[in-house]
Amino acid sequence: MGKHSNAKNRVAQVVPFLQTGDYYFEKALKAYRKQDLYKAKRYLERAMELDPKDPIIVCQLATVLTELGEYQQSNQLLFTIVDEMDEELADCYYFIANNYAHLGLFQEAQKYANRYMDKHEDGEFLEDAEDLLDLLSIEVEDEEDDFHQQDDLLIVKQEKAKLLLEQTKFEEAMDLLNEIITDYPEFWSAHNNLALTHFYLNQVDEAMAILDDVLQKSPGNLHALCNKLIFYYYCQQDEQVTDLTNQLKLVYPISIEHRYKLGATFALIGQYELAYKWLRQLYKTGFEGDGNFYYWLSHSSYHIGNETLAKNAWIRTMEEMPEKEGEEPWLVAKTSSDYDQMKLVEQIKQKCKNSLIEEQLHGLYLVTRLKEKERFLLLEHVRLSLQSHPLIEEVYSYVWQDKQHVVFEVAELIKAEVGHNKQLHDLLSFWFFVFTKVKEHQVDFQHVNVNGWASAVTYWWKKQQNEKVTQANIAALYSISTSTVAKYVKTVHMLLQ
Repeated sequence: MGKHSNAKNRVAQVVPFLQTGDYYFEKALKAYRKQDLYKAKRYLERAMELDPKDPIIVCQLATVLTELGEYQQSNQLLFTIVDEMDEELADCYYFIANNYAHLGLFQEAQKYANRYMDKHEDGEFLEDAEDLLDLLSIEVEDEEDDFHQQDDLLIVKQEKAKLLLEQTKFEEAMDLLNEIITDYPEFWSAHNNLALTHFYLNQVDEAMAILDDVLQKSPGNLHALCNKLIFYYYCQQDEQVTDLTNQLKLVYPISIEHRYKLGATFALIGQYELAYKWLRQLYKTGFEGDGNFYYWLSHSSYHIGNETLAKNAWIRTMEEMPEKEGEEPWLVAKTSSDYDQMKLVEQIKQKCKNSLIEEQLHGLYLVTRLKEKERFLLLEHVRLSLQSHPLIEEVYSYVWQDKQHVVFEVAELIKAEVGHNKQLHDLLSFWFFVFTKVKEHQVDFQHVNVNGWASAVTYWWKKQQNEKVTQANIAALYSISTSTVAKYVKTVHMLLQ
């Protein structure tokens, strides 16, 4: 890792010449030098959003991911560089080889180390690549080549499919999983992940059918049973949830993986005592799980009264998954009253029944304020009320998959700056109306300036309310230049015409 890290520093030296994304890239470098890797990762992801075709930004993000142990994700970025951006950046092949070595995929590591040496006979990592190949030769000698090449390929594809699922690229994941199942029809993990993919795409019947097929061919498959329980839970099939929970209570798995799956599943459906039993047991044995393990351990510990363990586990959750900030179990327990929740649900239903596209968009935005289970159930309830419109279908898919659509990013910024008051509701509805015009007129929304759109919408809405407001006032409110406000005000004016 030391040699790899030095390589990252050398790559980063050319960064000041970047024309876009440089602000976040500089902040990322400062965070990286302080070894604050999670902050560096967030800044680099933002820089990549602003300048997605710059190979140096992508390479730097890949190297940070390597240090975080996210080797498969790192390799995906490195392959993107050599396949789509700059095939001359041969150093990427050495980094790819390094990642595969960490993953234990020694033949893949050997292949890419050799490719680096073929493409870069006098490269600065030549000695490093030779050392790596020497080490790999020891590992590979004892392998049966044909079997392990096939096995390694399966692992690579499965890891890639899991990554696509994490990134909510469900259609791509589905294609790859179907490919795996064609080649390995009894690789049940791929079947189970395919069921999850269909469920995330709101194809519940297809998801259930896949699990039924798995359980028929592989009776007692624990992952399939746990996934089925989760599907029943989200579809509010309470009788089936009770029956299957009672069955799984009696299961005592031997493998660590199965114990983790069982504990996380019980936690997700709110069976915290059962979840705590398995997750606590793993924790006591020194199990070093991922961020999700500590997330569910924290929640189950809190709900059975072990607040000390809950807070200790949450510290680990934040180290692994800083994006979960705000989901602490003691904060979630203090959510709004049942009466407020009922009012919100009723408001959502009314908006989704409205024939106006902007009102339905507003309703879908409010759905994002619900907890996961309530969100799924309400989306199922209002689905038939929604317009058969490409924009509604697009945003509905984002909400179902728990992805943040850009229209909601602007709404969140408006809410943050304007605050909760009686005007906010109408202002947000106005923004959703403007957004329908953005789509109708096919205005470029690829590189979105969230502050720019929020400022222009706020300005025009206040003007329509006969409030005294200047573009300079709005620029100060949203911390952007007056010229940027003017640019977007002109665009909104065109749309309103």
